[in-house]
Amino acid sequence: MVTSARDRVFPALVNIDVVVLEYRSGKESKSRSGGSGTIISPDGYVLTNAHVTDQGFRFWCVLADRQRVPATLVGEDPWTDLAVLKIDTSALADPKRPLPHAEFGNSGTLSVGDYVLAMGSPFALSRTVTLGIVSNNERVFTSTRDAGEVDEMMLNWEQRTGLFTTWIQHDALINPGNSGGPLVDLTGRIVGVNTRGGSGMAFATPSAMARQVAESLIARGEVLRSSVGASFRHTQNTGIEQGVLVDSVEAQGPAARAGLKSGDIVTAIDGTPINVRFAEEVPPLLKALADRPIGSSVKLSFLRGATPGEASVVTEKLQKDRGEEAALRTWGVTAQRITERAAQLRKLPSTRGAVVTSLRSGGPLEQAEPKIGWGDVIRAVDGTPINTLQDLIDVYKRIEGMKEKPEHVLIEFERENKNYLTLIKPRPEDRPDPAPELPKAWVGVATQPVVRTLADKLGTADEGRGFRIVRVYSRTNAAKAGLKVGDIVTHIGGERVSPRGLQDAGLFNREIRRLGIDESVVLTVLRDGKPMDIGLDLERTRQTADEMPRIRNTDFELTVREITFFDREDNSWDDSVSGVYVDGVEGAGWAGLAGIQSGDLIQRIGDDVITDAASYKRAMDKVRQTQPERVVFVVYRGVRTFFRFVEPDWKPTERGTSDASRGAK
Repeated sequence: MVTSARDRVFPALVNIDVVVLEYRSGKESKSRSGGSGTIISPDGYVLTNAHVTDQGFRFWCVLADRQRVPATLVGEDPWTDLAVLKIDTSALADPKRPLPHAEFGNSGTLSVGDYVLAMGSPFALSRTVTLGIVSNNERVFTSTRDAGEVDEMMLNWEQRTGLFTTWIQHDALINPGNSGGPLVDLTGRIVGVNTRGGSGMAFATPSAMARQVAESLIARGEVLRSSVGASFRHTQNTGIEQGVLVDSVEAQGPAARAGLKSGDIVTAIDGTPINVRFAEEVPPLLKALADRPIGSSVKLSFLRGATPGEASVVTEKLQKDRGEEAALRTWGVTAQRITERAAQLRKLPSTRGAVVTSLRSGGPLEQAEPKIGWGDVIRAVDGTPINTLQDLIDVYKRIEGMKEKPEHVLIEFERENKNYLTLIKPRPEDRPDPAPELPKAWVGVATQPVVRTLADKLGTADEGRGFRIVRVYSRTNAAKAGLKVGDIVTHIGGERVSPRGLQDAGLFNREIRRLGIDESVVLTVLRDGKPMDIGLDLERTRQTADEMPRIRNTDFELTVREITFFDREDNSWDDSVSGVYVDGVEGAGWAGLAGIQSGDLIQRIGDDVITDAASYKRAMDKVRQTQPERVVFVVYRGVRTFFRFVEPDWKPTERGTSDASRGAK
């Protein structure tokens, strides 16, 4: 039975790879995450967890036959931590062939002790299956501080989840990466979606709920739910014999407007008596209310003390707790839409404005006087009111699009109910490349200071204080003159050089740079405890990595520079080794996803050989103009050559465009 159940679902099991947009340090950055999912229709709809897709903007599904195909987000339901993706069937090897898919079973028939299979891709490995039993088929989580309160779980630090869920607890082993994978009964049908777990316990969303959510997401991209603006608590250990306790009422919410108060005991809904005695009965009550049509009237009969009453509550649409987020790159700030929930938690008088969520150190907003900080609410920019996040994005784009940007931008913001004005100087995030230093005299060695205690340990006493040579660079006058590693330079041109501490580590180079380029100098060194003079011609300083101009490509999120003298020395590259040096790469950008790393040498792009910065620019301009589906980079790493296949997505992301972009959800 186990193998037949496996075979009915395994072909529909997918591994999900996600590129995630994150907002921190005043900018947008990318990272990778993943999970599991199940194809639930022959046209390629995939059911998974919302925490797998959360903040994602590029998705791939690896199928049972190992095809890796792109997918798009159909919709997410953070309240149940479920989401649906749609596989791009046109990218399949055989687009006309229906995809294998799994069928839903009835989670309501599960009993404690029933065997179940957990399927997925733990740790992003290939597909696995584990066997266990149902441990509890109506699990709810209660607060560790108050055993009577159903705990509010969080999808992330802002968005509540699991309010309507009575979980299936089982002991089939799951690990990170199993999230979104199916829980399967022995008939080979989906009875749950594995959502969380650890320490030998796993928790799945029942298929009865998962199926309803999936159908709604496919039909309209969201799950429409009602809110009454109140939370409820079961009556166990309260002394209440009948009904459900109104635990809290949202200020200005539907229940509050209808006259309901915290502490009331609701005894009937639309004339039907209710009795919520245990914690396990709270989620079904919340779900029953949420499933009512938005804008419908719900008659709640209640007791306030010994006095009966009635409240006609007109439901509102249940809104997400978390607002969209955007990065204003050149201003060095990320901001978020203020939701009703966020306004309540932050004790804001309204949802008007945009709340600051992070700042770039040294950025325009962080350097303003007074500076803007986390949690501040931007109300206006240069006199333009900011009522929504989109208002802020629009005014940012307008200012950044000006041919002549203003020297200052006036920002009105609020902090702790105080209204402030500040001025910022808009400027690009990227600092200009440093100008190379003027050539100065140089000796081709690296040194370390030998202070008194080290000299004593070496047995050279005070005459051994100086600068010990730790490296002699090849093909330099220092190498030709016969300087060696271990020599201790004590005099430069007859002048004593004696470091007092590690703070004098740069003294040797400073003294050399006082001399003229192409001059000759005599260095007095201690070698094997004996002084000796070595004469050599000074050379020009060589450019360091910090002085090299960078070439930044925003499409591939890649930064390169030319090879320096010190790169060749440190990596033992002779003059036959050419290319451009990868100075930085966004881990989840196009280049990063293909496996290009910092420290690589790019030696070829497509058919174009890369020898220097100019050839790299020409090749990347060609790629930008032709926009190929795949770009082959040949890189040199260590002592090996690698082929890296980059798959650009030239289409704008669905999350937004430009650098003021990409709302979360």
